[in-house]
Amino acid sequence: MRSGTIALIQYVTAILMILLVSWHLAVRIPWLQGVETFVDTMSPDIIYEEISRFWPLLLLLAVVVVIHGVNGVRGILLEWIPDSRLKTLINILAVIVILLLLAIALHTLIGVNPPM
Repeated sequence: MRSGTIALIQYVTAILMILLVSWHLAVRIPWLQGVETFVDTMSPDIIYEEISRFWPLLLLLAVVVVIHGVNGVRGILLEWIPDSRLKTLINILAVIVILLLLAIALHTLIGVNPPM
């Protein structure tokens, strides 16, 4: 990919992260959950309900954060390493890491069990 495309991906994911992380933190506001304290918002019932209702947003959040983070580290490594063979290796490893982290995120969202 061209460097302009990579930069655009970073900008778009940064904007999406601002919105999605703000939403993710806002759902921890106790009065929005009908509870009294922050700790109460972390009860298994509330967490399971949020994952069940908002899994597409949570998956999008994971995708955006993983792509933004791995791409940022990839960019730093590419600036430090002049060897073109190592640059190819870094790009391949970045794709592998992205796929691995997204598989973990998807497994976490799919594998959540209802509270007992």
